[in-house]
Amino acid sequence: MPWEVRQILLMVHILLAIIWVGGVLFVGWGVFPAARTLTYKVQREFFHALMKWTHWLFTLAGTGVIATGTLLGTVGGPIKTWDDIWQTTYGHIWATAFIVATFTLLWGITFGYKQSMKVFSEEERWIWKLAANGDKHPLNQSMLKIVVIEGVEAIGFIILIALMVML
Repeated sequence: MPWEVRQILLMVHILLAIIWVGGVLFVGWGVFPAARTLTYKVQREFFHALMKWTHWLFTLAGTGVIATGTLLGTVGGPIKTWDDIWQTTYGHIWATAFIVATFTLLWGITFGYKQSMKVFSEEERWIWKLAANGDKHPLNQSMLKIVVIEGVEAIGFIILIALMVML
């Protein structure tokens, strides 16, 4: 692969990683706490709309990160055979990053998004009404469950960043 093409692919890889990792962390640590100042009814509607809209963007970005990372390690990198994965340090780090990224993406899609959408759904509106009437415990428990489940993604991102620094 020509050097210029590899550099463009690397730029796309980094841009998509910023969108995926930065987007998920910004929603979780920036938008989420700020939106908690809204009324409970508005919070639920806002979070539902936000998750519905950002889910596809972050899923596509994460998929793009994995695809471009695969190309950077193989077509544009030193991995040419299966032995390169199993017998080189670069191959070990690359394979670990591939597995962690894939797991992190699938975790977010399968568990994080589904749990969030469940809590923000019409069926769970009752916990939001209870909170508005002073009983915040059921809502706080549901939100804590989201935080714990989404925390797995944050750990995956930290591992991925550490692995990229090693390459």
